[in-house]
Amino acid sequence: MAVTSIWAVTTHYERAIEYVMNPEKTIEKPELSPEAIAARKAVGDVIDYASNGDKTEQMMYVTGINCNPKDAANEFMETKLMWNKTGGRLAYHGYQAFLEGDGKISAQTAHEIGVRLAQEVWGDRFEVVVATHLNTDHYHSHFVINSVSFRDGYKYRRTKADYWKMRLVNDKLCKEYGLHIVVDPFGKSGRTFDEWQAERQGRMTVRGTIREDIDYAIRLSRSEEEFARTMKELGYEFKFFQKDGTPLEHPGLKPPGAKGYFRFRGLGSDYDYLSIRRRIIENTLVPNTPFLIEQDDKRFREDQPKENGLPFAYRSYCIRLYSFICKPKKAKREYISMAIREDIRKLDRYIAQLDFIYKHEIGDKGSIEDKKANFVSELRHLLSERRRLNTEKERAIRHHDGALINAKTAEIGEISKRIREVRQQIKMCDELYIDSDKVMEKAYAEIAKREKQSSILSHTIPNQQKEVNTRRNNNGS
Repeated sequence: MAVTSIWAVTTHYERAIEYVMNPEKTIEKPELSPEAIAARKAVGDVIDYASNGDKTEQMMYVTGINCNPKDAANEFMETKLMWNKTGGRLAYHGYQAFLEGDGKISAQTAHEIGVRLAQEVWGDRFEVVVATHLNTDHYHSHFVINSVSFRDGYKYRRTKADYWKMRLVNDKLCKEYGLHIVVDPFGKSGRTFDEWQAERQGRMTVRGTIREDIDYAIRLSRSEEEFARTMKELGYEFKFFQKDGTPLEHPGLKPPGAKGYFRFRGLGSDYDYLSIRRRIIENTLVPNTPFLIEQDDKRFREDQPKENGLPFAYRSYCIRLYSFICKPKKAKREYISMAIREDIRKLDRYIAQLDFIYKHEIGDKGSIEDKKANFVSELRHLLSERRRLNTEKERAIRHHDGALINAKTAEIGEISKRIREVRQQIKMCDELYIDSDKVMEKAYAEIAKREKQSSILSHTIPNQQKEVNTRRNNNGS
């Protein structure tokens, strides 16, 4: 599988040439104007970048199309001078990256595909340097294309149609060489190329942040109402209808501090509105049963007059902690105490405990003790069973029974895997038992604090409005 991209070079194109090729320095011709010299140097930089010997096995995988790659910067410049076009966009720099997992694609094959791509897309009108780099986990080819055609003097315009032609030729060649084809790589994932590249480099994007917040809200929700309430607590706004009340074909949401709305469908395949509803419904299903049935626990019913207990406390406190770290930088931040900051660092731990609470239907501390007792009983049984299997395996070894040895080894492996899982569950019970009192205390303290603030606000606003009305009446009289 290979991905492609291309962008314009407007200054210092010699750097890219130096990167890909690293040729020997040439003497600049005295008859060139300062502008032409600068343009030739810029092209040379780009070509040098693409043909860097350290990345191309000492230039074994560098090819020039309609030019000599070792003198490409000068030949690019001669074409520009011939048509009197030495300004503006000097060259275009593209690449074709073969992603990990394509199998045993050789450097020679990767370069061959790159050369064929360049010949078919640009070879009839433009000078191109193709260099395949071997210095990373995946082979990738760089293309440096002269912006001026040697054939007719017209400049290359990187339009959407040009890029899609590059994509189609790339897919055709990948299919011919038995490589996977990228099918709508950014449409289904809801990412532009810039976002995809930023995420590969570990940089956060706006859509990436929205997806994280949606994932977080879904984990805490057992109904659409809970999901909407959680997202609103995180500062999001929804838009499902037009001003005249007509439902929108593509509903959207607006993150805190944003100027506009983002469509759900533009966030990726798991983030359109129907997929979010499906994921919320999956949260209400009982796991590990022959047939998944809807959860009939009164704790998850929307008609319950008031929520309380361990699940409610954990969910409320996790939302509160998350709200501290998801506020936009420009938003006014309230003071965060040392205790809250410490708990923010434990947020992943609390979320894992909340998942455990919902999965095992734990309502109070007594349920934690009961669940731990069940896990301890299961662990004892598993350890006894593993001892029995080890004894049978040793007997098979003494009798040189290969088939029985393999069978018992597989059984022991499965039981050992379950033993590790049960021990983790016991550890989770212990941590939850210790943390639950603190979380419940802090959760209800935060709830009481917000209710008090809301009460003060509800009294303050009417009084302020009353004062304004009084002043208006006095001024009118």
